[in-house]
Amino acid sequence: MRAIALGAGVLLASIAQVTVAPLFPVSGATPEFVLLMLVLVAAFSSPSPVMVLTPVAAIAVGFLSDRAPGLLLLAYLPLLPLGFAIEESAVPVNHYLRTLAMMVVTGAWVRVLLALGAMAGGADGAFGVLVRDVVVPGFILDAALLTVVYIPMRIAGWSGRGLTLQRSRYY
Repeated sequence: MRAIALGAGVLLASIAQVTVAPLFPVSGATPEFVLLMLVLVAAFSSPSPVMVLTPVAAIAVGFLSDRAPGLLLLAYLPLLPLGFAIEESAVPVNHYLRTLAMMVVTGAWVRVLLALGAMAGGADGAFGVLVRDVVVPGFILDAALLTVVYIPMRIAGWSGRGLTLQRSRYY
């Protein structure tokens, strides 16, 4: 039942990414609802569902939009290794800061990689404009979007989980 709910959530986030997100641009950046969904599943569940949902999300957004699913998969891929590296580092950060760092850094990677894909397809290669109009507003947009969703989840009593895989048996 939980897998069906997570799959439906990713599909709804993919639909929202294609239909609703372009309506609310901040400079050149749009909200990344799919990335937000993947970050929240990683932060409040475990890494195992994210490993399954990342390709599903990339394929769903790729088929719903004009983007290549393989490029989207490469864009969402650093999410879990980045979160694990932050968790295992010697720097003491709380759960919100780790989740925020996962969202902001992966969001910047998504925007830069998609822009490089567009540049490879013939778009103008203005890197200064990319940083000024897409990446920096994307930092702010990702941080605000995560904060608006994260705080009510914590107030509701959901506790954050770690990103280490638990040993389990196969049945």
